[in-house]
Amino acid sequence: MEKQNGYLTLELLSDIQLFYSEEVSSDSIILSNDEFHHCTKVLRKKIGNQIFITDGKGKIYNCTIETIGKKELKAVINSSISFEEKFPNYIFCIPLLHNKDRFRFAIEKLIEQGITRIFLFKAQRAVAEKINIDKLNKIAIETLKQSLQSILPEFKFVSSLEELNYYKGHKIIFDQKSELKFDKKFINESEPHYFIFGPEGGLTEEETESLLDKNIFSLADNRLRSETAIIKVASILTL
Repeated sequence: MEKQNGYLTLELLSDIQLFYSEEVSSDSIILSNDEFHHCTKVLRKKIGNQIFITDGKGKIYNCTIETIGKKELKAVINSSISFEEKFPNYIFCIPLLHNKDRFRFAIEKLIEQGITRIFLFKAQRAVAEKINIDKLNKIAIETLKQSLQSILPEFKFVSSLEELNYYKGHKIIFDQKSELKFDKKFINESEPHYFIFGPEGGLTEEETESLLDKNIFSLADNRLRSETAIIKVASILTL
């Protein structure tokens, strides 16, 4: 480990296998359930082996396995790395898409690019089943580990787009009919921005009109699928 620009970093961070645990104390961490099974049964880690664990709150811990039981292991913390949230003022507002694979793909790509604030809503033109929050959190954890992120995304459900009027910040809607092309130059990173996407059929006029103090942009001359639009905006913002 070395210190650079005031923050601790891991040498060759991209080469590590990352685990996730909420059971973190001042000097040790417990791995249980799926994380324990993957660590000991799949990767066959043993007592004395070095492993890396994130708490999902901005830290990655360099640990040594101390004990292995039947259902959990205990790892002693050697050191830790702290990471700041990259884009705290970018809030992506995504409709519950009927196609579960496309919905999952959009969520995964947002997390991979460092987006940690995601609002979910049921659009009038989207016929979607009720979301399984446990499955959604599992997807988030797996993507977090795979992309070596350290901050677990915050998911929030809003009953309608109108509810966003109670949140301070700029509301940005994406609509193909807008003559104003989206560009990062319109964004002030120091202020909250809510990026709002419609389902495949787009937002209704009622939904659009329900939002106050909004700006409407287009992303392309042709119509984009919802997940494509979501990923394109995230890419523009995070480059």
